[in-house]
Amino acid sequence: MRRAFLLAGLIAAPALAADPVPDPVAQPRLEGRWLGLAASDAPAGLWWASPARRDAAGPDTLAEALASVPGLILIPAPGNGSAALIVRHGRSQPDLAFGPVAQPGAPLLLAGLFDHDLLLVAPAGGLAGAAGDISLSLRRPGDRLAGLGEFAAGAFGSRRAQARIDVPVAKGVRLGLGGHLQHDLGWLRNTTTGERLNRGLRAGLAGTLDIDLAPSLSLALTSLYARSKAGNLPAFACDPNAPANCDGRFASTGSADLATQPPGQRADVALYDLRLVHQRATLRLELIGTLARQTGQLGLDLGEDRRLAAPVGGGYGLIARTVEDRTGLDLIGQADLGVLILRAGAGLSAAETSRDAADTLAGLVLADRRISQNRDSVHGFGQMRLEPGHGLALEAGVRVDRQTLALAVSDRRPACAPNAIACLVPAGPARQQRTLVTPELALSWAPSPQWRLFARSARSARLPGWNLLARTSAELVLLPAETGWHHQVGMKAELWDGRVRLDASGFAARTRALVSPLFGIDPLAMALAATLRLDMTNHGADVTLEARPLDRLELAATLGWQQARWTGAVPATAPMRPLYAPDSTASLSAAWRQPLVGTGSVLVPRVAARWRSAMAVGPALGLTDGMSPGGWQVAAALQLEIPDGGWLMSLECENCLDQMLTEGAVVGLPTLNPPRWWQLRFTRRF
Repeated sequence: MRRAFLLAGLIAAPALAADPVPDPVAQPRLEGRWLGLAASDAPAGLWWASPARRDAAGPDTLAEALASVPGLILIPAPGNGSAALIVRHGRSQPDLAFGPVAQPGAPLLLAGLFDHDLLLVAPAGGLAGAAGDISLSLRRPGDRLAGLGEFAAGAFGSRRAQARIDVPVAKGVRLGLGGHLQHDLGWLRNTTTGERLNRGLRAGLAGTLDIDLAPSLSLALTSLYARSKAGNLPAFACDPNAPANCDGRFASTGSADLATQPPGQRADVALYDLRLVHQRATLRLELIGTLARQTGQLGLDLGEDRRLAAPVGGGYGLIARTVEDRTGLDLIGQADLGVLILRAGAGLSAAETSRDAADTLAGLVLADRRISQNRDSVHGFGQMRLEPGHGLALEAGVRVDRQTLALAVSDRRPACAPNAIACLVPAGPARQQRTLVTPELALSWAPSPQWRLFARSARSARLPGWNLLARTSAELVLLPAETGWHHQVGMKAELWDGRVRLDASGFAARTRALVSPLFGIDPLAMALAATLRLDMTNHGADVTLEARPLDRLELAATLGWQQARWTGAVPATAPMRPLYAPDSTASLSAAWRQPLVGTGSVLVPRVAARWRSAMAVGPALGLTDGMSPGGWQVAAALQLEIPDGGWLMSLECENCLDQMLTEGAVVGLPTLNPPRWWQLRFTRRF
């Protein structure tokens, strides 16, 4: 009995420990198209995460950091884990920015996660991308010495290190440097060769130099480099050499001819940004110059006899090298006239994508070509926000983008002379020019400081260009422009002194000529998708709820529900449903903060569960109608925080119950989620 009273006393004595209860996370101020508004005031359904969430969960990559976003699927690209496959509300490949610069590439690089100020997911259309925006705001250097250090080690030989430091160089000059390094030995077993596949190697460096040239004039230089060498090869639950053994994840026994190209995949991205800002009380002018380059190398052995109707030896091999360069220059002005805020800008950009690729089957060269695509853009936009009073706000904007695309092709097979009948040539025009106009309109009303209701409607449009994975002239087609509308109504609330935060919205969208999520990823799937013109309708709801019902208890939940379906005439060869658009996604998480009396530390057990329903991933061995069954995954952690010293020690696991899910498909073969994984992590902020 005495022990019971003593235990109760320890639990109920937080006054003897340093106050471990964190303050409610302040709503971030959003820059750019959000006009400096707090996230709760923006008239759109947004999902955002602060650095505190990153420290608590310890994600390695952007995919892990965004795993709980309602309706979002972000996974390593099937076949090529260095790239990302991203789909939300049925639309794929949103605009992705690291710091101030949009990342080039289709598909995008799946980089390791840099230390950041804010991670933001915004809806599609209008001034945003056709599939929405994902932005990671890098830490801006402050006026005092500060930083982060982190090291983690765990299953499959994984190691991770991350560091950041802010240095005040001189008065008005601040330098911020950061980097990360991740490595593991792979979790996919090939029992034929004894190899461990799907290894991961990610690294990155970022630097920002802020200079105050004058009281109202500043210059910011940002540079970022990220590299990824990670696999996501086809995998099976059963060992192909011992079919009765179905208790793991096993690689196929492929033996494709990759010539001198080493197996594996790698992608590198370099981003540079120069930003000159003139800031007055009511006027802001920005001159922005950007330079970006993404390179990729691919050597994939996708051989698997069970995939083929008539088995042959040799397997299917892909060899490719890609380079994408992009430059841009923009001038943006913003004026605050009290009840009216005006923002406008104009700019130009140029991008070139070159792809050298060869496909082989059973040692036979199916295609060997160099395809280059150029894209020039001249664009401008205008935006206004009117606040007449009584909590009302009206926003309107429009973006006009004149794009010119051109294609160049070279078939490098020895028997091919220029324009030879059997050689690769475009199946249509080699040039496209079009003006894209994407307006948006939003209305919001705040009946009280705690509540805001909003409605938003925006048009989207983009030119995907040509199928650069084409192996034959019939596949080298100019894909039609994807256009659509995205409508959204919702509410935001902050209640009980910030203890409860709610963001709920419903949406309806229609998309014509939907771009396939496998664009730039799967040559076999694109051979079919490039010949189809599919329209999609979708409607649903997204809900994010965070609550602290007790001082020590933190709860969070998200729910995404949608009905993405084809509309109009649907060819029999089309997928059953839009790919990677499950009807429902959900997440639940809880944490209890228990102070350890007299130590100044806090013990924090955490648990989180994520669910998705069945989703279409495309034809693959073992799947019915190309549908991947749904399922739960559970993550957990036991953490020790020392708030006064900025320390965090965490023992954590991902997919703790080792649930197996088919995440995707490539060339008719399934890819699986990683198995149970754990790590021990040490973090310190100062």
